[in-house]
Amino acid sequence: MRTHLDHSHRPPLSFCLWLTIVLTVFVAQAVHAQEEGGYVRKVPFVGCRVIEVTPGGQAERGGIRVMDLLSKYGEFTVVDHSTYYKAREAYYKSPQEKVPVEFWRGPEKIVIHVFPGRLGVDTNEMNPVAYQFDSAMMHVDGTKNLPDYMRDVEFKEDFENDGFAKALAAAKEIIDRAEAEGTLTATQILVARINLILDNAPEEELKKQDVLLAEFMRSQPLTYIAYLGDKLMRKEHFRPARVLLKQYLLSDPQDISVRLNLGYIGLNLGYWEDAEAAADLVLSDPQKLSKKGLRIAYQQKAVGTLHRGDYNTALTYSEKGFALTGEAFEILMIQLVSALTGNVEKFNDASRRFKEALPEKYEAYSLQRDSAEALALALSGHEEQARAIVARWSQKDRVLGRLKNYWIHFPAGEKVIENWVRLAAPQN
Repeated sequence: MRTHLDHSHRPPLSFCLWLTIVLTVFVAQAVHAQEEGGYVRKVPFVGCRVIEVTPGGQAERGGIRVMDLLSKYGEFTVVDHSTYYKAREAYYKSPQEKVPVEFWRGPEKIVIHVFPGRLGVDTNEMNPVAYQFDSAMMHVDGTKNLPDYMRDVEFKEDFENDGFAKALAAAKEIIDRAEAEGTLTATQILVARINLILDNAPEEELKKQDVLLAEFMRSQPLTYIAYLGDKLMRKEHFRPARVLLKQYLLSDPQDISVRLNLGYIGLNLGYWEDAEAAADLVLSDPQKLSKKGLRIAYQQKAVGTLHRGDYNTALTYSEKGFALTGEAFEILMIQLVSALTGNVEKFNDASRRFKEALPEKYEAYSLQRDSAEALALALSGHEEQARAIVARWSQKDRVLGRLKNYWIHFPAGEKVIENWVRLAAPQN
């Protein structure tokens, strides 16, 4: 269920930035330094490339920039995320003692001294093969959630020729070759194989993923488990993200952001009970929540109670969310609940507020609004008015497919679709 939440999660890197990173790798490989006894390579070829620096964090205060390469943490060489998080964990026992951390900016080595814990950077694993795999998976992830109505038209040729399956197979081939040639670490191979099994994979594949996840959790520090869970969530690999974040939560059950993320994952997987449970826990102490966190909790509570058929509570929390931020999701939820209860007056009031507060989105969501209104009218006994709404869309492009793609992600959304199909059928 994509709810257009205002997450602080970063979007995937653009193609241009990825290309810059890959080119940097090859430029670095050409750097040599004259030393006694011949030419020796000074710049490491693997490590963790900085792709974002958190304002005010330890890295920024140390002068670290985007594209710097993290190569050493204390006594430990960093070659991938696993070695970085394990190195961090090794120094947690002395939290007040600073640790030297080595970065490279082109041929220049930079050493900063930080306290164990968060550096204040986001990184990717600098390795030509890792970048090749990430590029292949970007194609897979970009097409895996395409709705059926688009697969049958815009992307018909690609899907008819097994283009998606071939893209996934190409990504798998990269990992198989890397494992045979030793060009990636064992943990990188393990994480890649977890990524290769999508949420809608056959049951046999999902069982294999469970085994891989168990192996990963046995061998990695909790901080890396949390990091990978968050990363997989942002890439919409919700099933493994749920497993990893639940594991991390066992160690820190008071972590509000992880609880909210698990609720968000629950919404996307249709685990409505998970979403409501997460909301209940964080709303037990709402003072700890930011405005954004409170809005997310209200959304999760609204959707969870809607699933249970508690329309009054779903309406209450949708209203709270809209009053807080005035966003489209909440007002559409108000309209859906109004429709399910046949409350035309409430529906019309929500439409008026929607148009006043968000005129552009009001137009963009016209089909969703009309389909909900048709249900509200039908349930309140205004059958002919409901049919008239459906008739207005009879010549539009792939209306039913678009409706299914939207409402299938909501509890009770199938009732909107069923009503539309019934009203669109020829009358005897």
